[in-house]
Amino acid sequence: MLFPSLTSIPVLLLSLFLLVAHSPASALSIPPSLKSPPRVKPLRGPDQDLWTNAQRLAVGLPPRAPRTFKRATSTNPLEPAQVKRSAPSPSASPFAYAKTRPAVETAYSGRIVARYAGSEIPAGIVRASSSGVSLGGDEDGAHVAFTTSGSRALFSISNLDSVVTAKSETAASTQAPAAFIGASGTSPLGADSPNAVVLANVQQTTAHARPATAGGESTIWTFDAPTQSLVAHWVNPDGSHPRTRVAVRARDGVLVLTGDVGAYNEAHPGEPIYEVTLHLEST
Repeated sequence: MLFPSLTSIPVLLLSLFLLVAHSPASALSIPPSLKSPPRVKPLRGPDQDLWTNAQRLAVGLPPRAPRTFKRATSTNPLEPAQVKRSAPSPSASPFAYAKTRPAVETAYSGRIVARYAGSEIPAGIVRASSSGVSLGGDEDGAHVAFTTSGSRALFSISNLDSVVTAKSETAASTQAPAAFIGASGTSPLGADSPNAVVLANVQQTTAHARPATAGGESTIWTFDAPTQSLVAHWVNPDGSHPRTRVAVRARDGVLVLTGDVGAYNEAHPGEPIYEVTLHLEST
């Protein structure tokens, strides 16, 4: 008989129940690999607020919230007070960003020698008269003087001969003598422009002044002490600063300022000019 009879089934079920009831609990427990890890209870202490975020995360605590800093106020005496200035900041000066002390002004005097540009060949000595500024011989060169505080500082050149002449004449006129060697005219200069202005005895003007007011400019010079060279810087009526070249007119030796020697010669084929450089000859 392969299968038990119906009357023996209750007996088998009772035997199975008794067998399970007397089996050890470990035999029916869940394998360790399937159990969830034990929950770690966070550690807390009186100095918990002093822990770093790494220490807090290691024991199951969240990281600390970002700290906010408030500006010191009179209602919060525990926070540091702002430092008050004893005096207002001074106005910005021309030397506010200089790494060295302001340059000391230096006085120079002598005569001005013109040389052809790019060479040491002399073109003449600068002479100044009521008819203008031109080149002449060694015997009639003008005596000049100026004071400068550096290679980028603009200044005026005093014509000492004009000052002496003005003092020797009778004071019949109240007009101040034109005792500075500058440029006379109001034409705008620039590259590709045939315009030019002549050097002459002019009234003193301020640095970067436009020529429309006085009809000329005096504070247009800079001086390079190592080479003893004088460089002109013309200001156009619109306030722009073109690259300025000094040139001599071949016909009469008159000195002019222009922005383009080639453009000037193309526009004036009968009166060519030649670029020169000016140098101080101390006496």
